[in-house]
Amino acid sequence: MAKRNDHLLVLLTDAPWWVSVVVSGCAFVALTYLFPYYLDNGTVASEGFINASQSVAIYLSSILLLPAPISLLKRFTSRKRLLKTASHAHLHQMHWLDFEALVGEYYRQKGFRVTQSLSHAPDGGVDIELRKDEELQLVQCKHWKARKVGVKVLRELYGVMLDRRAKRMIVVTSGNFTTEAITFAASKHFELINGGKLLAMIEETKPKREAVREQLATRDEPNSHSPVCPKCKSPMVLRMAKQGKHQGSSFYGCSRFPQCRHIEGIPEVGSSPSNNKENAQA
Repeated sequence: MAKRNDHLLVLLTDAPWWVSVVVSGCAFVALTYLFPYYLDNGTVASEGFINASQSVAIYLSSILLLPAPISLLKRFTSRKRLLKTASHAHLHQMHWLDFEALVGEYYRQKGFRVTQSLSHAPDGGVDIELRKDEELQLVQCKHWKARKVGVKVLRELYGVMLDRRAKRMIVVTSGNFTTEAITFAASKHFELINGGKLLAMIEETKPKREAVREQLATRDEPNSHSPVCPKCKSPMVLRMAKQGKHQGSSFYGCSRFPQCRHIEGIPEVGSSPSNNKENAQA
């Protein structure tokens, strides 16, 4: 959630990169064209103001453009962190700001509009705001390695949720919750996510990557019907060309690639493999 003492450049680094581009462009157009158009009344004072406005336009717009690459870097780092997080050890070794960034990126991948400001300033009980279908959900992150999140914390957050008129309050911890906290949340609009559940949720964002890996592993395993490489006598494996004029075509390649680069086309049923020297890429 945006903190009251965050200035514009900090807010822009937390926003999508294109927001900085839009703000920078609007500032340049306003100072270069709009202000002179509306303020030009022929006086010396207005002429001086117009000249000053046009002179500062390029500098101000350049400054407002600086957060764009920082925002891109943040998004890249957050996605990379999401892909690498796979155990409780990963969660516990994170800095608490990285933990908040991880949670924010997860919800971003799930299609929510995420608003958060990763800073040390007080958050008022809300670390992340989520919006989808015009409904507001609030998230509070607790990066506690040893201590469990208790019912006192949830009672305070319940008041925040009612005050903000949010649909739901989500509490995410790297550890766990006390029994009293779980009982309290059961009758309220709460969602409690402990470390184990968070890891399971994160894994749901990675199915395509894992499926591709399993497909590649299966495809590159020699089987009893695979031909033998005539050069090195190693088993050959079925692969698919990824580029060139034969892109998408299947072929046999030596399992010792890149040490051995011999390839062959797929043989017809009942015939021996024919030597195919076409330049397919594994």
